[in-house]
Amino acid sequence: MSPEKNDRRSLRTRATLFKALSDLMTERRYEDITVQDIIDRANVGRSTFYDHFVDKEALAEAMFVYHMDLLVEAMTPERFDAENFLPGPELFDHLRERSQMFKTMTSGRGMEFLMRKGQQYWSERMAERLQSMLPPGQTPKVPIPVLAHFISGVFVNMLKWWMDTKMAYSSEQMIETIKILVLPGVQAGLFGGR
Repeated sequence: MSPEKNDRRSLRTRATLFKALSDLMTERRYEDITVQDIIDRANVGRSTFYDHFVDKEALAEAMFVYHMDLLVEAMTPERFDAENFLPGPELFDHLRERSQMFKTMTSGRGMEFLMRKGQQYWSERMAERLQSMLPPGQTPKVPIPVLAHFISGVFVNMLKWWMDTKMAYSSEQMIETIKILVLPGVQAGLFGGR
């Protein structure tokens, strides 16, 4: 079998498992879903599941990263600057459209998982974006990993708060609020000053 066919088959299998977990999460709490439930829904064998993922958490993490990567690719600007480095309102719109799935996923210990993975994911993306904002050869006033962790922490906690308050504000209002809160810190962390 050619590697290309194998890659396509692997991608199809992963997509099938993502859909199975996603569908199950709209029906019951993440904690209550078993690997057996997932493979039954996906109609794949247990060995096929374990060829791709070591456990349910690895599947959930891969699904989260896959969906976030797709969303980020769709909204990534050509160049990052102090006004345009955070995800846009599309991220909040995405969460609003899939609120039932996220609500189910964040029940029980799912919130801890989502917060941890969300912060790690956004911290890595923020570090790349912040580095691209620095002129060549300039050293930031605050180390990039520290600044990225700070920004992603604010961002992920604001997402959680927004979901907890039943999305009381528009996506645009949330992004503008986050910008007001973090832009002074970004400016000071990258370039110094007050």
